[in-house]
This record gives sequence, C-alpha cells and structure tokens, in this order.
Amino acid sequence: MKRIVTLVHAWLVLDFFGDARRSGGGSSTLTTTIFTQSFLALVFAALLYPDYPLVPFAAANLSLSTLLLAVGVLGDPEQRNRQLADHALLSTAPLPAAAVVLARALHAAFYVGLLTVGTALPAAILCAWLVHRPLLVPSYLLLACLCSGLATGALAVLLRAARRWLGVARTALLAGSLKALLLALGVVAFALSLRALQADADALPIGRSGALLLPPYHAAKVLWDPLHNLDRLAGLLGAGAVLLLLGVLLGDQSRARAERVGRKDPLMALLLRLVAGGPARGIAAFTATMLWRSPGLRARVLPLLGVPAAMVFLALKDGDPRGRQLFLGIALQFPAIYLPFVIAFLPRADQPGTAWVFEQAPRADVALAQRATFAALCTHVLLPVHALAATAMLLSGVPVLLVATAVSCALGIAVVTARLQVGALRAIPFTEPRENADAADLGGLMLYAVGLSLFGAGFGMLPDTLLRALAAAGTVLVALAVLRRNR
Repeated sequence: MKRIVTLVHAWLVLDFFGDARRSGGGSSTLTTTIFTQSFLALVFAALLYPDYPLVPFAAANLSLSTLLLAVGVLGDPEQRNRQLADHALLSTAPLPAAAVVLARALHAAFYVGLLTVGTALPAAILCAWLVHRPLLVPSYLLLACLCSGLATGALAVLLRAARRWLGVARTALLAGSLKALLLALGVVAFALSLRALQADADALPIGRSGALLLPPYHAAKVLWDPLHNLDRLAGLLGAGAVLLLLGVLLGDQSRARAERVGRKDPLMALLLRLVAGGPARGIAAFTATMLWRSPGLRARVLPLLGVPAAMVFLALKDGDPRGRQLFLGIALQFPAIYLPFVIAFLPRADQPGTAWVFEQAPRADVALAQRATFAALCTHVLLPVHALAATAMLLSGVPVLLVATAVSCALGIAVVTARLQVGALRAIPFTEPRENADAADLGGLMLYAVGLSLFGAGFGMLPDTLLRALAAAGTVLVALAVLRRNR
C-alpha cells in the first residue's frame, strides 16, 4: 500500500506543480483552474437562484460542473508525454497489475473529486439555501463527484479504445474535436433550456427521453427525494462499475503503426500556388501539415471552434429573417476574431529541437515565415472553416445568395486581417520551446474583436442583395490583392 500511495503522490505532484517546476516557479496552475471554474459556476448558479425549483436548479448546475470537468479531460497536449513517462516508470516498477489499477483509480478519484468539489461548492451552498436544508451541501457534492466521475470515466474509456484501435494521432484529433463539440452542445443546451426549467422535463429541447440519458437529471432527483429514488442512484453506481471494468479490460496499450498519408491534397496544391519557390514553400508546407497534425495545436485550437459553431446554430434557429441575417453576419466573423489566438499558439513545438531543421536552410528568417504562415492559414484554416459554415447554412435552408455573399465577405475580411495579425509571429511555427513562446496580447485584441463584430453587424443590416453582393465583391478583391502581394 505504501508503494501505491507513493505512486499516487507522484502523479498528484505532476498534476499540481508539473508546469511550474518546468519553468522554475512554485505556483499551481491547477489551483487557478479550480478558482476559475468555481467563479463561473457561482455566476451561473446566482443567475438561476431563487427562481427555479430544486430539481431543475440542481440538474442545470450539475450539468455545468460535469461539462467543465469533461472538457478539461479532453485535449490535454501533455497527456501523451505523461502516458509515455508512466509506461517507462510502471514497466520497471515492482508493482503487480492490480496495484497499478488501484493506484490509477485512487488518483483519478482524488483528482476528479478535488476539481468537482471546487467547481460545485458555490452551487451546493445556493442549493441548500434554496430549500433551507444545510445538510444538502455534502449530498450535492457527492452526487456532483459521481456525475463528473461518470463523464470523465466514459471519455477516458472512449479515448483508451481509440488509442488502441485508431492510433495516437487520430485519437488526439478525436479528443480535440470532442472538446469543441461538447463546448458547442453546452452553449446551445444552456441557451435553449433555460426557459424550460420552470416546467417539467418534457419541455426541454431534448425531451424527457433525452433527460433520462443524463446523469445530472437522475442525481437531481436523488437529491430531491433520496428514499424514493434509490433505483436511480443504483443505476449511476452500476454505470460507474461498468466503466471501471471496461477501463481494466482495455488496458493502456496504444496501436503503433505507420499512418497512411494520401498523395492527392487539393489544399496543399492550392497552397503551393500561393507561395513562391524557395524556402518559403518548405516553411508553408511544414506549417500547413502541422496545423492538422500537431497534438498541441489540436488541443488548444480545435475547442475554439465550438463556441462559433454554437453561435451559428443559434443564429440559424432564429425565426425572424432579419434577425437571423444580422446574427449570421456577426457569427461569421468569429474565425477572424479567433485567428490571433491561433497565431499565438503556432510557435510552440511538440518536440524539442525542431528548430535545427530550419537553421540549416538558406534565408529561413522570420519575415519569410510570416508570409508562408499567412498562406498556410488561408488554405488550411480559413478556407475549410468557412466552407463548413457555408455547408451548414445551406443545409439549414438559408438562401443561396445570402450564403454566397455572407461567407465570401467574411472569408475576404478574414484573409485581410490574417495578413495583419501574422505580423505578430516572431519565430517559425512549431519550432519554439513552450517556455519561450510568447503569449497573446489579449488587451490589444478587444478593439479588434469589437471592430470585426460591428463590421459583421453592418453587413447583416444591409437591406438589399445588390449591396451585399457589392460588399462581398469588394472584400474578395482586396483579399486577392493581399494574396498576390504576399506571393
């Protein structure tokens, strides 16, 4: 037991102080995460208090804490390094397999429980005040830990199965995509469900059948009347036991095999047309390839697409044509608004010593890297994102002319702003150690985001199709001129 406790202690030290010790600091990044999530949960619970009954109040807040914990599990760029380090440690440690499983269970329970208690404590206190039952606080926290454990356990089993059958690279892409999907679904669910919380589960957008699939709904019922809902509690505990058994059966093995790469890549062919010959082509091709394959960038950038996707979905749900047009004009500016954050993450390397490749190349300077990176962002980020937005709008019944003008205008503005923002790049992408990578200047981006939002709103308020077409044509011509000059 002493060796198991030592192993769990080592994992917890890495969880709390791993990043700080690499940079020479003594603070805990995990503590900052707990305080941030706790403040967000407090604001959400305060908005609902005291206008809603116990069951919908508890179900909504339990859903938020569960969602925050589940999102935190996905897309961790250091997860693969931790797995390799654990494999090297445990393969040589004098520990039986059962002891390793017990150590992982203890570590996961403590880690998830600590994060959940910190996140759910404000809602637990307000929930107790709502029904004047002080003893409700520990019950709420225990049920919150149970819901978070089920969510994180299900995601852990899913990712473990994906690593075993799909490989590490595709699993990283899956994790980042799931993180973006959970964020989008969370925003949409809370936006559409708040008005239905005064009624019963049938009034929810997912209906009662959908609510029965969510552990927070059953946990709220148990919290309201424990004696008459023991079957729900038993079902939640049984689901946890099944997840634990699946995790043991799957093991920690990852599928090691060569990844097949298709020879025909139309986006890469377009990129090479936008970049002149010489070292710029090599930097552009390297950046474009890593934009889709870098585990760190997938973990940081893919989740950013969740909120814009949710905004576009909510805009398409608006029944008023004028309101929908205005909302779409603003939502389509989100890719350009988020682009500075993507550029801020680009210098960070996934592996140390990557820069030596470009140190041997002629004229591989920062100015050349900026022009090559701009072209790669246009072909491998902006073009696919706006194509997906156009497809979603067409499938939702938006008129073709509105889709063509709105998406063309947004893409043109994004290309122009990308050329301006790429000037902040100070190194060749994916070559700088994480501690040397510069952070984004968030203060200077507020005016930039407000300006793009106002431009999108102005485009959405244009009353005539001809005016929208002229505005879209103007922005596209300016974008083409910028691309030509960049080459």
